[in-house]
Amino acid sequence: MRLSGKQALVTGASRGIGRAIARTFAREGADVAVTARSLESLSDVVNDIEAFGRKALPLVWDVSDPAASCEQLRVLLEAVGRLDALVNNAGVVRLPEDFPDPTQEALWDYTMDINLKGLFFLSQAVAEAMKDEGGGVIINLSSDAGMRGAASPYGISKWGVIGYTQGLAKQMAQHGVRVNGIAPGPVATGMMRCEDGEPKDSAPHPLGRFALPEEVADVALFLASDDSRAVFGHTIVVNTAND
Repeated sequence: MRLSGKQALVTGASRGIGRAIARTFAREGADVAVTARSLESLSDVVNDIEAFGRKALPLVWDVSDPAASCEQLRVLLEAVGRLDALVNNAGVVRLPEDFPDPTQEALWDYTMDINLKGLFFLSQAVAEAMKDEGGGVIINLSSDAGMRGAASPYGISKWGVIGYTQGLAKQMAQHGVRVNGIAPGPVATGMMRCEDGEPKDSAPHPLGRFALPEEVADVALFLASDDSRAVFGHTIVVNTAND
């Protein structure tokens, strides 16, 4: 098992990609703390983790509130002792119907607070803790939408995640903290109104389907394990689409 004895934190883990990553990490030997906005929504992923014989720690956590995140991190570290891996998966997709959009300021704040601001401050705090412990891994979930210019808050936030991933990686490499990212394209999740990997639209895809959450989780496993011990500051695109 590639993560045997490791302690991991996966934000936004109640469903979709986050749940798949938590399951994969547990299967590979890690104890996993998982977060969402309610404990009830975490019951399934907790059962998944425990089914692999690993410990699950469910936490109510609003990543858009940096002060609350720092307090929750303190509680978590007291409970588990140290963190070996952080996966910043929590995020939202809400696109404006038109551009320019008169409601854009509220949409901007909502999107940036979760997708970028929350990720920034939690990563900063975790990186400091990992530095004190001699190392660790931080994985930031971006999007293939962040690989190109965008006029929407979502695309801009995911562009920022990629830039921050590169910058934090440069700062923390000397301390044994590896920072990398994943930029999924279309993934068969409830957010994309998909089931069992089958897209509901007819857009062409080279593989004939969207990527599966488990396929994104496999990339996260690679980045969290020693298999990627010489990889710093990269964002790996997981995309079965043409664009």
